[in-house]
Order: sequence, then structure tokens, then C-alpha cells
Amino acid sequence: MFNPYNILIANVTTILQKNGKTEILKMTSEQLIIFRKAFKIATSGFINLPKVVSLEKITEIEFYSEGMRGGHKVRFFVKKNELEEFYIDLFGSDDYSSFHKRIEKDGNIIELNNYKGQFGRTIYPDDPEKTESEHLEIQKHNSELHKELIEKGLERDFENPAFERNNVIKN
Repeated sequence: MFNPYNILIANVTTILQKNGKTEILKMTSEQLIIFRKAFKIATSGFINLPKVVSLEKITEIEFYSEGMRGGHKVRFFVKKNELEEFYIDLFGSDDYSSFHKRIEKDGNIIELNNYKGQFGRTIYPDDPEKTESEHLEIQKHNSELHKELIEKGLERDFENPAFERNNVIKN
């Protein structure tokens, strides 16, 4: 069955046309069930994996619960690794923190590199040089991570709106 939207629904084969080549992707309904359970856990129970999952684009989900300023947000993509096994990479945030994770084929959730200093930074009153050094280290780490997340499409690239329009599905 040809799927012009390049999406995957449980137990449906998806045919992708890329660079003149035809690629057939198939994820079993069992695999999708594993991903659905792990995704809910990875997002602390706040966000469900959508019924329709893109295999080519990044999906962004955002919702607000009562009293929240920034809501719960997550961006994710589904890809295959070098062993041809599906995995999901996701980055999410809420009013208080963020997370960067990978869900493996078996549902195992791996914590990936994340922002540092989200819950405050240590101040050493007796050692201002150490305080400054740690703060600079955190800034460098966060800057490098931000670039990595933009490259993966898991953070919004405000300088490249065309990427957002062409590669991100907003739910």
C-alpha cells in the first residue's frame, strides 16, 4: 500500500521514496506497543505517542495543564540504527526542567546528554574562581548541547524557519 504521507500506523508497511530509491519500512504492532508504553514513561506520564507516527519527520507535541505557563513539550523522531532496529530520540521540557532520551527497540529508556544547571548553580563563597570556572563549563556544555539538539531537530531552530516548515509535524 503506497502511503504518500510517509507515516506509520500499527502493523502497516510504509513505502518511502528517497533519492529515486524505494525503501520499505515495517514496524510490527508489537514494537509500536512497546514504544507507546516506554514513551509514556519517558515523558513522566504526561504525553502519549500519537496514533500516527512519522518515519521521516520530527513530531512536536505541546499541551498545557491548568496553571502552567510553558506547558509540556516534546519533540521526537523515529529512526533505524545500524542494526536496522527502530529507536526513538526525544527531547522534552516543561515549566521546570528538560529531558533528552532515547527509547530502544526493547523499550529500554536511555538518558542522553541534557542541559546542566537547570536547578541552580553552585556558588563557592570562599572560591569565586571555582564558581566562575564551573559556570563557564556549564555554559559551554549547554551551548554545545543546544547546537546538537538543533542539528537533530529536537530543539527549534529560530534562524531556519524553512526547516521547521518542511520537517516538523506539530500536534
